[in-house]
Amino acid sequence: MAQVTLASQPTAGRESRGRRVATIAESILTVVVVVLLVLAVALAVLVRRGPDGESLILGHPVFSVGSGSMTPTFDTGDLIFDNPVAATAATHLHKGQIISFVTSSSEVGGVPTIITHRIVGVAVVPGVTGGPEVLYTTKGDANNAPDHFRVPSTAVLGIYEGRIPFGGYVLSYLHQPITFIVLILIPASYLVFSETRRRWRLITEEERAVRDQGHRP
Repeated sequence: MAQVTLASQPTAGRESRGRRVATIAESILTVVVVVLLVLAVALAVLVRRGPDGESLILGHPVFSVGSGSMTPTFDTGDLIFDNPVAATAATHLHKGQIISFVTSSSEVGGVPTIITHRIVGVAVVPGVTGGPEVLYTTKGDANNAPDHFRVPSTAVLGIYEGRIPFGGYVLSYLHQPITFIVLILIPASYLVFSETRRRWRLITEEERAVRDQGHRP
């Protein structure tokens, strides 16, 4: 009986380590699946598109920074979020505030573009309907000169509130179709792994039971 006991100890130790490794791997995979599913739900529930093409999260405009014109206030790849501004409030902004606004195609030589720059000048001019119109001169903090166009208050989308470093890259990735493919493959892989582990455990237990029966005196 002593020889049988000594010979079974290394096998039992390997099986115990295998179970611990499998448990740890399953726990890590579970966390990954949960995080991805939470991100998918958040993307589907929280993110909306505004009338000017901007993303809205809980009513707040959010933008992925595509250039370094506002460095060091925020950098390329950051996700910035604004406080929404009503039309009346948009006529009472002041120098030093950072605003997000949509440009016309003629101002940027192409399709309308959303820009986030700092106000460096305010002017009140007669409007086309006879009433006064508020125009803002803007500038990127990293730029040497102001923008070559002025921004009407009606083009202002929001007032800069804060940023999430590298969050723009994350939001951009979440909008890609490949994201949803991954969200399908990961849970599917998790189910395959769990089923394989369950069957491996059953086979191991059956082999142990057969071995124990063969070693009975």
